[in-house]
Amino acid sequence: MVGSNKSNNGISSGLRARLTTSPLAVASIAFIVVLSVTLYAQFTIQTREDEERVAHHEFARAHIGQNLKSYLESRFLSVNGIAVALEKESTPPSEAAYAELARPFHESFSGVQAVNWVDSYGIARWIVPLAGNEQVKDKDLSSLSIPGMAIAAARSDGRAHATPPITLLQGGIGFASYFPVKRNGEIAGFINVVFRFSDLLDSIAGLDPRGSISVALHYDGKYVMSQSKGPRGEDYISLYYGLDILDRTYQIEIQSHEAAVGYINPILLIIIVNLLFAGAIYLLLKQVGLLARSESRLRDYAEIAFDYLWETDREQRITYLSPRFEEISGRPANEFLGRRLSDCNVQTSTGESLDEHAEVMARKQQFESFVFASVSEDGTKTWISSSGKPRFSVGGRFLGYRGADRSINEQVSTEKRLRRAWEHAETANQAKSNFLAGMSHELRTPLNSIIGFSEMIRDQMLGPIGKPQYAEYASDVVSSGRHLLSLVDDVLDLSKIESSTFELSEDEIDLADTFEFVRRGFRRHGEVRGIGIHLTVADDAAYIRADTRIVRQMVMNLVSNAIKFTDYGGTIRILSERDDNGCVHIKVTDTGSGIPKEHLIRVFEPFVQVRETALLSHEGSGLGLSLVKRFIELHGGTIDLESRVGEGTSVDLTFPKHRSL
Repeated sequence: MVGSNKSNNGISSGLRARLTTSPLAVASIAFIVVLSVTLYAQFTIQTREDEERVAHHEFARAHIGQNLKSYLESRFLSVNGIAVALEKESTPPSEAAYAELARPFHESFSGVQAVNWVDSYGIARWIVPLAGNEQVKDKDLSSLSIPGMAIAAARSDGRAHATPPITLLQGGIGFASYFPVKRNGEIAGFINVVFRFSDLLDSIAGLDPRGSISVALHYDGKYVMSQSKGPRGEDYISLYYGLDILDRTYQIEIQSHEAAVGYINPILLIIIVNLLFAGAIYLLLKQVGLLARSESRLRDYAEIAFDYLWETDREQRITYLSPRFEEISGRPANEFLGRRLSDCNVQTSTGESLDEHAEVMARKQQFESFVFASVSEDGTKTWISSSGKPRFSVGGRFLGYRGADRSINEQVSTEKRLRRAWEHAETANQAKSNFLAGMSHELRTPLNSIIGFSEMIRDQMLGPIGKPQYAEYASDVVSSGRHLLSLVDDVLDLSKIESSTFELSEDEIDLADTFEFVRRGFRRHGEVRGIGIHLTVADDAAYIRADTRIVRQMVMNLVSNAIKFTDYGGTIRILSERDDNGCVHIKVTDTGSGIPKEHLIRVFEPFVQVRETALLSHEGSGLGLSLVKRFIELHGGTIDLESRVGEGTSVDLTFPKHRSL
């Protein structure tokens, strides 16, 4: 034991001697060890920062566009609200009435240069505000190249369109949007909203409280403009986001301006030998600063994309809420911390319930845009859109959720206003239909009296009249009265259908008799125009169960249209047949002028006449095909129309199998 102790003491003394006699070697070894550890730590932290930076950028790429989308959607929804209000009016708006609608919109939203009323010819009539936009008033915008294309597109498909980037007549760069206003199926005009790009870019950059980002706009691969005042410094990374503005797609470039991190130059190692500990402290402090900037960058991106952040544990209990939570929700954070969302006095919209949302989280699934309302003690609701992602440990163990929320009060308020406007319009339309449906007796009785007394005068039933011209006038009154009664019947039938008061009187119908009845009714018209009317009734499609008067009226409406638009010497065919499914088809075909392809989509709209021919001057209300469509749908059937210009038109009425006999 003693020998062993001496041996140990000898080894210790020898080691101490060597350490004291070789201070340079010791210092070198110490330097190498400390420097290696420092460089390894720097490399590890730099790698982690790079990974976090990539994650930050991916996070921003996924969510930073929400603010841009809300910025535009809130404005476009409000413009649609103005359009709905204008569509309810029966006449174009006066300057004062339009200004009353447009001025609150212009005063409420930034970035709007002007809100103009453009009539159906493309001329800017009313300008809001007029000050600063005088050069636009009474300007024919449709004659300008780029605005003209946007107006033509909006007129063609009835949807809102935007121009590409343009130099505004008022100065600066922006774009103009055209929202069509429809009335009775026709374009009554356009709401022209002119936006400035400078306000849009400054609003995005302004979301960064530290002023460390700048914003640029690109379109079609070309640079458009940058924000008016941006930060200075090295641009070490750019983030691109695709932004849809109506039918145009832009690229938003978000640039971060911070100095890039570099590694220590090996040439400086000799200097670091003399400043070993100071250098080590410096590097450590530098790494702490890098981590702080990395955290600040993530926080800035999160604040731009969302209003506040949150976390939960494995049991869905809320464990963290970022500082802005109380400002956004209007409630203290302690009412939520440690509790599940379903236990925090919140409400959901009519879509997803709290229980369904809890099941999604229980399945550890990512979710986006879950909408709920935080209800304060005074009953005030704050509508919030929430997105979350499950968290897992390195070993795959579920840790809880982490997510971000934003307030959507403005969006919800706009949707409610639009919904109320739509409900009011629907109520007014229903009241109109109910009124007309109840006017049947009041309209038909005087018309029948006029026709009856006129026939007595025309036929001189009570004795001869003084002048023959009076008999001719009476005949004209009878003809006009019957035509007016026919139009009134069409309008009343349409109103009854819309008000759900129309009832079918079903019976067994012989289609051969029905077709012959129609041919007799149009025989004189056909002979005058040299048009042949041919009938074909298939043996297995000779009878159906339906309303006799309605079936006759449908076929008569189709034949009436065919005669109007068929030239002298043409042919009209009325036939019935049964398909493989047992359905009975009634078809009316003609060799007339046909209907242009672009007009086929509107042929079934009420009061619309789309054939481009001089025959449009013929009498008619434009209700024929619209009534036929509604009548066949009352029977549970369908209508199909095919037409080619210069070749003719074919209309197919399909009755369901249970109506065939």
